[in-house]
Amino acid sequence: MKKGTKIAMGVFCGLFLLGCGAGVLMLKKISAAGGIRYLYNAKHDTTGMAETEYHPEAITGVESAVTSTELTDPSVLGIQETIRFSKGGETIVWDEDYAYMRPDLISFAEEIPTRTVEGIFTFRGNYHRTLSSYGTAAIKDEKFDSEYWSYDTGKLLKSSGKSYWTGNGWTGQPLIISWPEETKRIMNLYPEKKAKENFVEVIYSGMDGYIHFLDLEDGSESRDAIHIGMVFKGTASLHPAGIPMLVLGSGDAQTGLYGENVSPRAYIYSLIDGSKLYEFGANDAMAPRTFHAYDSSPVFHVATDTLIYPGENGVLYTIKLNTEYDREAGTLTVSPEHVVDYTYSTSRATEDAFTWGMENSAVVNDNYLYVGDNGGVFYCLDLNTMSMVWAQDVYGDVNSSPIFSKEEDGDFVYVATTLTEAMLDEHSMGEVAIYKLNAANGSVVWKKPFACHNVDGVEGGILATGVLGQGEIEGQIIYSVSRCPKLSSGYLVSLDTKTGEAVWLTELDNYAWSSTVTMYAQSGAVYLIQCCSDGTILLFNGANGDLRDSISLNTTLEATPAVFGNTLVVGTRDERIIGLTVK
Repeated sequence: MKKGTKIAMGVFCGLFLLGCGAGVLMLKKISAAGGIRYLYNAKHDTTGMAETEYHPEAITGVESAVTSTELTDPSVLGIQETIRFSKGGETIVWDEDYAYMRPDLISFAEEIPTRTVEGIFTFRGNYHRTLSSYGTAAIKDEKFDSEYWSYDTGKLLKSSGKSYWTGNGWTGQPLIISWPEETKRIMNLYPEKKAKENFVEVIYSGMDGYIHFLDLEDGSESRDAIHIGMVFKGTASLHPAGIPMLVLGSGDAQTGLYGENVSPRAYIYSLIDGSKLYEFGANDAMAPRTFHAYDSSPVFHVATDTLIYPGENGVLYTIKLNTEYDREAGTLTVSPEHVVDYTYSTSRATEDAFTWGMENSAVVNDNYLYVGDNGGVFYCLDLNTMSMVWAQDVYGDVNSSPIFSKEEDGDFVYVATTLTEAMLDEHSMGEVAIYKLNAANGSVVWKKPFACHNVDGVEGGILATGVLGQGEIEGQIIYSVSRCPKLSSGYLVSLDTKTGEAVWLTELDNYAWSSTVTMYAQSGAVYLIQCCSDGTILLFNGANGDLRDSISLNTTLEATPAVFGNTLVVGTRDERIIGLTVK
């Protein structure tokens, strides 16, 4: 073979091998994304963010009584309601027209009930879901500290028996609490934690079946973990009035000791001694849906001692706890009564397409609860009559928790959606949206659409809950949008709360299910922290979206962090809880 021919053949072979390598990498990406079916998606972007649909006339009546319009009347979606309640010791189920009135009336007159604990006590910090951080941070360098603490967790076998739930997943936010001294005294904290000044506790339920308790400062254990043995994907809630009570729900069935199916359920635990006080919701015959899960972060109404818990089985539970708490004696008991439980059906709901089930965390205001389901129905429920006041068809799966906002023009609710199979075109692409709704009647003030990819088991769209801006970012609402415009990328977008138009837009190299969190600096600056699916954590200037710093944890991140002062805590899928500070 001639020398020139040898060189040409060498170049050809090199290019061939390089092409093969690139092909292997592409095949790995396609495989990770769901298989050869998504080859088109890997090579083609969606159209991304679309024009805002703005309906300023929908603001009319925002300060009037809560009622429906012709378009938001529940009958439009064929809503049929059912309640279950106890009467004279007998459980009654009504599925026809009814006139119910709760014996102890509920009203959330203020955004947060009076509380004696300081910190993040529920998903997104309060019952309007507007508080992703607590306190202010002393920030000088605008950098993540490369030294961070790490605590090992674990995994739990899935109900299929074929793979594992690992670490912490979606929504998976920790709770972070600074306990009063008199409460610390009666709890089963380790002696050194009881004696520690300025002790702050991280409470983190995970997919390993445990509730972990850690010291925020260094990640060391603050008390014995509670082993339950069920998967916890969602975010627990603490009692907001300082009672050491924790409520949480499991997100998947488990395989029992003898191979039996163990249904998901909700639990109430005492944080005095770690004992289980009550459980409910397993295999509920009232549920319109076979699948049971409790990923929603529940709500307490303190004045009436009522627990309000939406289930992904389609049932909304309202339970009078009859709490007996004696701080001096260090005792806590409950004697729960299911005052009234609620469900409904729609004309289009089936187990195969649009489904019932509330996976997001509800917001409450006055005597009204606002929540969305897996089938695209977002509704307002009167908690005292247990009847649906209005229902808006947002079409997509409502995974993102709503945000309730009191504004100059009145009360509004922000809602965002995720793709479902019923929404997809032939290329597994479809449109999701962020909505601003009139809280009084459910009318759409504006709608901001995004075209996204959908991959089996890894949905595209908006699974993250938004940030309602305060301080220097007031008037903005910020969301992460996954699998948009590229198959593996996403957006971090800030929208004007009045018009829905983009204030700024940043494309993320890797999509995010994790909700954006804020860090408010003592200087008045506002920072945004975004955890991405590839384990990268990004630090942005909240006012303009400029990237200030990033750090990689080399893992998969799905959980939502919580921020206390300068410290961010988040769980990973590779079985770690990380405590990270911003300098």
